[in-house]
Amino acid sequence: MDQNRCRIKLKSVATRIAQLLMGSMFAIVLVLSFTLGQQTAIAQKVLVQTGFEKSTLGKPPKDWDVRGDGFEVTNDTVKTDKKALAILRGANDDRVGIAIETENPIISVEFCVYIEGGGRSFNFKVVSSDNINQNDGGVYVNWNANTVRLFDGGVWQLIDDFDTDEWKYVRIIADVGKSEFDFYTGEDRNEALKAKGKKGLPFRNAAVNPTAKWVVFHVYSIAAPGYVDDLLVYEGDEPVNLAVDPHGKLTTAWGHLKKHSSVQ
Repeated sequence: MDQNRCRIKLKSVATRIAQLLMGSMFAIVLVLSFTLGQQTAIAQKVLVQTGFEKSTLGKPPKDWDVRGDGFEVTNDTVKTDKKALAILRGANDDRVGIAIETENPIISVEFCVYIEGGGRSFNFKVVSSDNINQNDGGVYVNWNANTVRLFDGGVWQLIDDFDTDEWKYVRIIADVGKSEFDFYTGEDRNEALKAKGKKGLPFRNAAVNPTAKWVVFHVYSIAAPGYVDDLLVYEGDEPVNLAVDPHGKLTTAWGHLKKHSSVQ
């Protein structure tokens, strides 16, 4: 009888130990899954985020690389809050741009843009060269009258129609590894994120580095001013989750996102 009771107790203890072990293993799996999920999210860096609110009116953004005098922060034509970047004029190859540092071959660039009617406006570049002056080896887009187009190194190609004299939202995904990009636009960010877009568009010749080095607003034969607000640059092709702060400017809502640079 005592032996039977002993066996029953041992079996009960063994069952209890097994249950505890299974519970502990389940908890460990949950913790590891959460940790790996956090690590994956953290890997997506916001490289640039600015509404130009901290910049001085009448001057280009602080700490940007500038050539020419046709770029200034303005309160004249603005999408949100009080300031925006104006690309007004300039000699050929004048530009204003910001350096980015990333190991990810894919970056997304988003911004609000206002193109005045009346002819050719500014160009937009994602530069894979260390040299900001390089036009080849990256995205090369131009707004001309009521269209937006790209230069593939040989000819201009139409991307799509583009309304002038009103604010639009643009999202560009540049894949430096493939030397191609996707182009989306809409009335606002939500519409641009849902848009079908134009995909697999060619760079202006093949990239010269494995990652992007500069984001640039560039002048060539400019005849119509353009304006940019709420510039956002981040790694990867998945949209960063955003909220709107009390001043109307876009802000990152993910507390675990690592902001790579604080830009004025």
